[in-house]
Amino acid sequence: MKYVIENFVHPNDAKVLMKFFDKNDHLCADGRAYHAERNIHYADIPDKNKQVKDILLYLARKNEMFVDHFFSVRVELWHRMRLCRWKKGHSMPLHIDRQEDKGDLFHFSSLIYLNDDYKGGELFFKEEKKIQKYKLKALSCMIFPSGKEFAHGVKEILKGKRYTIPSWYVLKK
Repeated sequence: MKYVIENFVHPNDAKVLMKFFDKNDHLCADGRAYHAERNIHYADIPDKNKQVKDILLYLARKNEMFVDHFFSVRVELWHRMRLCRWKKGHSMPLHIDRQEDKGDLFHFSSLIYLNDDYKGGELFFKEEKKIQKYKLKALSCMIFPSGKEFAHGVKEILKGKRYTIPSWYVLKK
């Protein structure tokens, strides 16, 4: 089951995060080359940007509460949050978030949308042998289990920039 929570992010917080990314894209990095130019990881955000870090931590805790509520579990953040900016031409093929061979052992996934003023970039899922596309509203969040039954990807960005915050959660021990 997938859940969409509208108005998950305060509009001012979304503006702060997008502005931060655009002014600090030199901080982009990732261990996986195909993510390197579009991710700013929490750990790479300088401490002087306390407001940005505080917003990300707040959204992580908020996500934990929604996952706990909708899935009747107790979770915690698997890995610190990151900001993603998808530019024209970026996409992601169909994949599964929980990839045990890569050490990705989380149970739930979240995708927060900071904006919706771009073309393309739809989130898609393979559902019963069909592809189902979703274009979420700005400030929304989608949460879903990370396993093979929720294979998904991102269609190519055709115009503009798509700002998101992906995050993943594990069951508390």
